[in-house]
Amino acid sequence: MSGSELLSQGGMLFITLFVMMLGLIFTFIPILPGTLIMWGAVFAYVWVLGWDKLGWVAFSLITFFMILGIVADAVAGHFGAKMGGASWLAIIVGAILAFILGLVASFFGSPLFGCFAGLLGAVGGVLWVEWQRNKDWDTALKATKGYVAGSAAGIMAKVTSGLFMFGIFLARVYLWP
Repeated sequence: MSGSELLSQGGMLFITLFVMMLGLIFTFIPILPGTLIMWGAVFAYVWVLGWDKLGWVAFSLITFFMILGIVADAVAGHFGAKMGGASWLAIIVGAILAFILGLVASFFGSPLFGCFAGLLGAVGGVLWVEWQRNKDWDTALKATKGYVAGSAAGIMAKVTSGLFMFGIFLARVYLWP
């Protein structure tokens, strides 16, 4: 293996790990597809360096955990919101505000600040829409609490999936080359 090939492999590995870590941070924000970002980094890695660098089994496991994280996040958040009595409009507005505030805060601040801004946008959106809809703070707070509980479960599932994805990638690249 020549020096330039080694440098390109090392550079691609660095970029992949950096994007995967960024995606792992994004798993803490409701609605943002952190596991999809991580999967995209892995896909770019194998696309550039070849499938033999990762293998189909590891890629399939990473894909499984990506899908699991996305589905669990969507289902848990909506289930919690519906159990609390939130309307679909409140859920959608909360999701849009979480996405916009999380993205803007991550771009102008830091990814960690984006996490907090995204959470604030989601909770604020559900609370505001439910208060506007019912004109009752107790009902709005009940719906928001349900959304928060469901989102927390979804975030835990997304973060867990992201950690498994990261672990599988690292294990395959470093432990079983």
